[in-house]
Amino acid sequence: MKRKITTILVLITIIAALTLPILLTGCTPRENVLKVYNWSEYIGEDVISQFEEYYYEITGQKIKVKYDMFDENELMYAQIKTTQADYDVICPSDYMVEKLIKENLLLKLAPDLNELGNFDEEIEDYRDGISDLFKSGEDSYFKFDYDEESGEYNLYSRTYMTGTMGILYAVDSDLYENSSYGEYSSMQEYVEANGWAVLWDKAFDQNIMMKNSLRDSYAIGAIYTLLNERSKYYNPSLTPAQAQNATDDETVKKIEEYLINQKPIISGYENDEGKELIIEGDIDLTLQWAGDAVYAMDSLQEELGITRELAYFVPYEGSNLFSDAWCIPKYAGNVTAANLWINFMCRPDIAIENMDYIGYTSGVATEEIYEYILDNWASDDEENAIKADLTHFFGESCEFADETGKVIVYIDEDDYNAFEAQFFSSEVLERCAVMRDFGDRTSVMNRMWRNVKS
Repeated sequence: MKRKITTILVLITIIAALTLPILLTGCTPRENVLKVYNWSEYIGEDVISQFEEYYYEITGQKIKVKYDMFDENELMYAQIKTTQADYDVICPSDYMVEKLIKENLLLKLAPDLNELGNFDEEIEDYRDGISDLFKSGEDSYFKFDYDEESGEYNLYSRTYMTGTMGILYAVDSDLYENSSYGEYSSMQEYVEANGWAVLWDKAFDQNIMMKNSLRDSYAIGAIYTLLNERSKYYNPSLTPAQAQNATDDETVKKIEEYLINQKPIISGYENDEGKELIIEGDIDLTLQWAGDAVYAMDSLQEELGITRELAYFVPYEGSNLFSDAWCIPKYAGNVTAANLWINFMCRPDIAIENMDYIGYTSGVATEEIYEYILDNWASDDEENAIKADLTHFFGESCEFADETGKVIVYIDEDDYNAFEAQFFSSEVLERCAVMRDFGDRTSVMNRMWRNVKS
């Protein structure tokens, strides 16, 4: 029965993807429609209407944004690859950008926006305002080299949001007292001492949630299996990048073993509800993306009317660093509007509005972003605050660096955990790695995940 329902849903999705553009353009000319395909809950509330106004100011033409959402990279990929849906802008994750480029499914971004048409005024290009972290190349601090071609970088994409994966945990939990890993004076001490091993600790039976995602759960399963001292397969010679990108048969079997062994003690797999369940007290530990962790520690508690002290930690053995980027798919029907959308998303005030709404870290690193951080996070008592160095994000050559070339912000101790979750330190960054496309090992990895979930 499930298989039949799934088949029907897939058919409906494919039919809709093929027929909706026809229905849509039947009443509105295609050049006046921008079709955006993005993650759910991943844009500021008024940003779409602001873009429509911006587009009219630039071109003198009205545009209507048709905004669709997806919850998995693979679903978005199927729409572009299989149905050839003519979305104008998509927002895939790093490894999926790499895959789409390899398969010739993306268009290069316009080098000069003003050559897209005869506009009434010159277009200001905001796309180079992204952080040096995401400008791949020999001199980059951290190589996001998934968008590279013949020595040139960032030809197909511009980073939208980025973040880490870590452990979101309830500070008030006392289950750690039953841990077989030793004695600890607090939940914080327990989590920081044991890293990813806490997600495999039977003391938290039915109080743990993992991600319902092959790549997310595999990445963390790999780092625990290969880089945590409590694993029987501990291999300190590996880096986080080597661990989470290892797909040879022997290694996959080891990681599969640990993920299967974990299943009996977890409450389940989730992609969205984990942050609510931990606030409501149904679980105490969850594998979480940094942006959702920030949201859970602040805004979501206000929305739910429940207060629970939470903390976020990226284990010392390593983690996944991800980014999502705006791209133009091969079958786009409105390339001009797509390029203008990407430019608009890089505009500092819009980047701030998006970042403020969804809790993730914008890829844009301009003085306006720095001022936003000062206005929202900076302490009034620098002498007793924690010194946060954001030079790796803004760069030593920025105009607002101090006389030593550093970009420093002072954060109150009570706010620092949430701040570092959003604006990860260079120390956290150095122990994280980007996960790559599985390539011709994709079928092997999918089979492994089916074995884990079955």
